[in-house]
This record gives sequence, structure tokens and C-alpha cells, in this order.
Amino acid sequence: MYKLKSQFLATCTATDSTTINAPIRVQSNGPTISISREIGALSIEFCYIIDYLGDLGSPNTFSRQLLQNIEDRIGAPPVIRIGGHTQDVARYCENCASTLANIFVPGNAEAVNVTFSKGLFEVLNNNVPSKQQFIFGLNLGQDDVQFPLSEVVAAEKYLRPERLRSFELGNEPDFFNVQRPHGWNVQIYAQQVVDWHSQIHHATKRTLSVQLGAFAQEPIYMGNFSLVELRQMGVATKIGHVTSLSDHTYPFSICDSKRAALVSLPNLMNHINTVQYFSQWASEIAAAKSQSIPFVIGETGSVSCHGKEGVSNSLGATLWSLDYMLHGAVLGMQSVYFHAGTPFYYSMWQPVVYNNTPAVVWPT
Repeated sequence: MYKLKSQFLATCTATDSTTINAPIRVQSNGPTISISREIGALSIEFCYIIDYLGDLGSPNTFSRQLLQNIEDRIGAPPVIRIGGHTQDVARYCENCASTLANIFVPGNAEAVNVTFSKGLFEVLNNNVPSKQQFIFGLNLGQDDVQFPLSEVVAAEKYLRPERLRSFELGNEPDFFNVQRPHGWNVQIYAQQVVDWHSQIHHATKRTLSVQLGAFAQEPIYMGNFSLVELRQMGVATKIGHVTSLSDHTYPFSICDSKRAALVSLPNLMNHINTVQYFSQWASEIAAAKSQSIPFVIGETGSVSCHGKEGVSNSLGATLWSLDYMLHGAVLGMQSVYFHAGTPFYYSMWQPVVYNNTPAVVWPT
């Protein structure tokens, strides 16, 4: 892993909050590189958002202070995407007693059912720093437009406009082999999201700001389920106000034994591994750039299936995340959204007491 020069790090440190929206310009041995000041962002699993932000009238002061520290330092906290697998099992209930209620099954760290009320939007309004913005994940998984429609109507009614960066319809739809078992492909997906956005627009009389894609598969395996294919089909143009195009990725995985055997801290921290791994996104970044739409890694972490203890929650992973994020920026990524959930080893912090461990900031 290469060493970042102190001059480079100093240049990448924002000290003037009045220029928060301006890119950071870094002079290296080659041409000047512009890096978005939003390069570091957060993604929080939908079912854990109350853990991170607190409930009505009882904000999580630990999380709030962490986010406030960043706002004080650079002018705004990191954008938070509320999504992940559980956005596709989330259902809106206007007057349910609980702000957010989860149903878990043994052995699964992600809820299999999530219900949330209008109180969630009050949490997003009041429990965060003044300039906090969110990308709000909508439910595509249930195959019924009434689910995201009710979520959008509620958000438009209860969420302050300045809090909402965009909506995101569906999480990793290229992996909808369970939700759509028969004949699901990118053409059906594209037609569905265009139709659903049109229906939501006509019902709400509003054009939604949208983060599009959220595909899970690495480009070398994507086939037609890619941002390149969406560009060729003109999906972003048909939808309207697309604020960003998103892919998800995790460079390592413990989801199966074959990939788990490759997980180690030296492999994670190896800069050449990062360079080679990210090289496959050139066509996806180019597809976004050709449409003048920012490209983001909308969900990522060191090791998929919630990380590996001793690797994902180590100081070495911190160094990896800096290298990973900055190399992504050099390639043309506007933001890299590091994923989090209360029990996940790759989370940057644990927001509440869990397994008798107090809330803590992890080295990551």
C-alpha cells in the first residue's frame, strides 16, 4: 500500500465551510485531480436507522455528536443513504405506534419485515445536525407500486425538503431472484422503474430526485444489468431528475467458503488489489459521465455479509478505507457510501449498547 504524502492529506482537508460544495483540487505528479467534498458518505441499513439516530424526543446523542463534528469541520455532515436489503421489506404505516418496528429471524442480522410510521420522518428532521441530508430508500421488492408511493407521499408531507437529497427505488435489483423469480431481467426492471416513477409523479404532482441503479454485481459479472445498459435504454432521461447513478460493491466476502478464504488484512490493505479491483468500473463511470450524472458507489464495505472481526473493525481497515475512497475519487467517483448496521463489523461506529458492548467508534 502506498504512503500518502502529508502535503496531499493537507490539501484534502477542508477548512473553509463556505467552499463546502467546491471540489478539492489535488496536484500530484500528474494532472490536477478534482475530488468531491462529498467523497466520504454513509449508508445505514434501513432496519437500524433508529439505533443510529434515536427515536422521537430522544436523539442518539453519540451519533449526533459524531455527525456534528464533521459538519463543524468541513461545513456539512456526510450524506446518509437509508437503504440496504431491508428497504425492500419496509412498509409505511401512517399512525403505527412505533416509529420503526423490525421482525428478525434467528441467524439473520437483517430484519425480514420492517414497519415505520410518520415518526421516522420527524426523527430525520430533528435528530441530526442542521445540514444533514438523506437518500431515502424505497421498496421495490414487494412488486407493488403502492408501497413506494405511500412512502413518497409521507416523505413529501412530513420530511423537510432540505433534508432530502433523493429517493432510491430498490436495493440491488439485479439480485431479485427471490422477489422476481420468473424471467426477471434488466429490460423488465427498466420498464418497471420508469412506469413506477411515472405513476408516482402523476399521483404526487412532483418530479422525484432519484438515485438510480444500486446494482450489486461487479461489472465483470454484470452482463446487461449495468449502468451502461440503462444509458443505452435511455432510462435516466425517461425518469427525469436523476441526481446520481449507483453501483454497490464489497472487494472481499465471507458469504461463501471460497471467497472467505481470501479475506485477510494484508489482502485488504494491498493497494494493488484496490487498483485492480476498481479498474473494472471504468465503463460504468464513463456511462454516468456521458450523461453528465455523478457516479457513486452507493453501498460498500470491506467484506460483504457484514464484515469479518479482526479485519473489518481494525485500524488497518481505516487505512484501507482512505486508500479505497481516494482512489475511487481519482477514477471519477463522486461519493463512496460506507455501509453500517448496529451488529456489522465494518460499521464505522456502533450506535447503541450491543452484546454488552457500549456504543463505540470503531477504528474503521
